[in-house]
Amino acid sequence: MRRKPLKKLAIIIMFPSKSLKWSVRRFFLSSPFPVPIVPVNLLPATEPVEEECAPHYSPKHFYPMHLYEVLNNRYQIAAKLGWGTSSTVWLARDLHQWRWLPGRYVAVKVNANNYASREAAETELRLTEHITKANPHHVGRLFVRTLLDSFDLHGPCGTHVCMVFDPLREPLWMLKRRFQGRVLPADVLRPVSKLVIEGLNYLHSQCRIIHTDLKSDNILMALRDRAVLNAVAQDEIDSPLPQKRLGDRTIYLSRNEFGLPITEIGRPVITDFGLAVHGDNLPSYYHLIQPDSYRAPEVILACGWSYSVDIWNLGVLIWDMLQGSGPFDVEESRMRTFSNESHLAHIIALLGPPPLDMLNQGKESFHYFDNEGNFKFPELIPKSQGLENLLSCIEGDERKMFLNFISRMLQWRPADRSNAEELLSDSWLQGI
Repeated sequence: MRRKPLKKLAIIIMFPSKSLKWSVRRFFLSSPFPVPIVPVNLLPATEPVEEECAPHYSPKHFYPMHLYEVLNNRYQIAAKLGWGTSSTVWLARDLHQWRWLPGRYVAVKVNANNYASREAAETELRLTEHITKANPHHVGRLFVRTLLDSFDLHGPCGTHVCMVFDPLREPLWMLKRRFQGRVLPADVLRPVSKLVIEGLNYLHSQCRIIHTDLKSDNILMALRDRAVLNAVAQDEIDSPLPQKRLGDRTIYLSRNEFGLPITEIGRPVITDFGLAVHGDNLPSYYHLIQPDSYRAPEVILACGWSYSVDIWNLGVLIWDMLQGSGPFDVEESRMRTFSNESHLAHIIALLGPPPLDMLNQGKESFHYFDNEGNFKFPELIPKSQGLENLLSCIEGDERKMFLNFISRMLQWRPADRSNAEELLSDSWLQGI
């Protein structure tokens, strides 16, 4: 009579059920942190903070996150890292890490759930999945953000698309504030630029993706030592940042400066593919893209654009990082708001008049140029002429090499610009 239970136990040990396997495994996985009970300074309820400052903000579109909440039965929220017009980003502890190993942290991007944001999030998710799988062995993949996991999060007002990434440190615009004059010195900018171009080469040649929105917000620096993430999480437990508490949610402040020295900065990583497109779907695109002062001329003139818009965009960004302002930035004393006319005027001042064949190709050229290619708003053209007269921060041979490097990207005709792979062998990038 006693042998039957023993036989049944042996069967269970030899062939455990899925639920028993998970229960045993769960015993050895990390446990969630308990919610700490510490005093918290409260922010005024009437003053907008963080995502509440986004244009067209609506609380029903943003998930009402709470610290130490566990998402998807796996990711426990530890701190807020940042926010955007259609998402918030959170540091989370991965509870699927074995409990005897150091804590493993990830960044969870929680997208807004209104139609436009959800559609963009789903597009970004599909593109990021494609980028992650395209060619794992290509060197440029190291400089592009790839996906660890994704899931849907059900909130009180709808479903939110969530994407899980390796945590990164700070964007380029924040990095340059660490240096004198709030610009990147040439010896720092050179390796950063080279690695960004490696990433762009991966996007273009392996993924066949056009980013369309390269700016200092969308290039983040990686961490060399991920142990700092545990310190960030512990700081939030011991000394939580002020919070704004409302009836249905809490608005947290972001911990986006980890206080690490420059020597702890890792590689640059291209992020945010919400506005990216497949480069081979059409011969060219025509819809409006890019930050205002970074916009390529073929976008304004409606000539049709493709991969080379990213090259133009990158050239303006690199100049901005070195000089402290973009080459086509409009002076506030002349024009307080961006316009296509003023932007084209600045391009003419620095690159000369556009080629007539390009104007003939543009569907919108007639708004800005006559049939002979004359600009209709000559009074807007700045007096300073040529890129060489605008560059003031470097001298000598390096100045000549940098101007040659930038001129390979800032060309009126898209076909006249070097591609990412060609740029990698440039003398200025190579430091020779």
